Amino acid sequence: MTSTSSRQALWHWFLLTRPWNVLSMGIMVWLVMRWLGHAPESFWTGGQLGWLLVPMLVGAAGNVINDYIDIREDRINKPAKTHIGRTVKRRVAMASHWGLSLVALGWSAWLSSRIAEPTPWLLVAGFTLILTLYSPMLKGRGARGNAAISLCVGGLVLWGAVATLPNRWWTPESLQSWAPLAGLLAGINFVREWVKDVQDLKGDHAAGHATRAAKLSERTNRFGVATAVAFLAALSLVWMFHVDVDAWGIAAHAFVAACALLQALRWRISALSPWLKILMATLFVSVF
Repeated sequence: MTSTSSRQALWHWFLLTRPWNVLSMGIMVWLVMRWLGHAPESFWTGGQLGWLLVPMLVGAAGNVINDYIDIREDRINKPAKTHIGRTVKRRVAMASHWGLSLVALGWSAWLSSRIAEPTPWLLVAGFTLILTLYSPMLKGRGARGNAAISLCVGGLVLWGAVATLPNRWWTPESLQSWAPLAGLLAGINFVREWVKDVQDLKGDHAAGHATRAAKLSERTNRFGVATAVAFLAALSLVWMFHVDVDAWGIAAHAFVAACALLQALRWRISALSPWLKILMATLFVSVF
């Protein structure tokens, strides 16, 4: 293999982890921790950086194994982005998944020992299990796969709460602070996963995946997605008023929600998915 092809393989391996997606996970956790009162200087103290990096490692491992298992449908839905089996060897992808997962599990065990509770390790073990089983067992099983992924996304808020409020993240007072945000994030992500399934109907059908979108008619998908976007946008704004978000944050979220709802009503799926991603982002930026 030439040096050029080696660099290309390394670059394509890096892309398998979906670096921007993984980076956004770390930023989300950082914003939650800052919002809940975590001291900024402590982020960079030794292994404490694991509170940011461990979720990113788990996400990267999940992205790699998902692409490894979904080669067939990815070659239909997004052929230009399918690298496993071409420039990245299958065994390298599998080894990367388990390597990243083991590092995350080990680091989370250390974090658990630091705060004297098993929650960090249990969360990482749960996230890893879900992401490993998603493609072979959960994807294409109606709404269950979408719900599982959305629980992991909402779980990032729980992770930030455990990091900031160790041994008291589960108290009623603490739950009132972080649990609504986790629920809203999971709900919006569920709708986004639904929309992505609509986009991937052709490839999922070829792979024999009976996703939620495939089981519904276009009219039902359109009505369901639009209704869910409107409902979650309304809940988000109510929550923002409740936690005294600045007016600019509420206005920004309302604008993005209106744009997302407009794309849903017009059934412009390719445009709706990024608007939903921005909608999730404004939830975090507004409370920072």
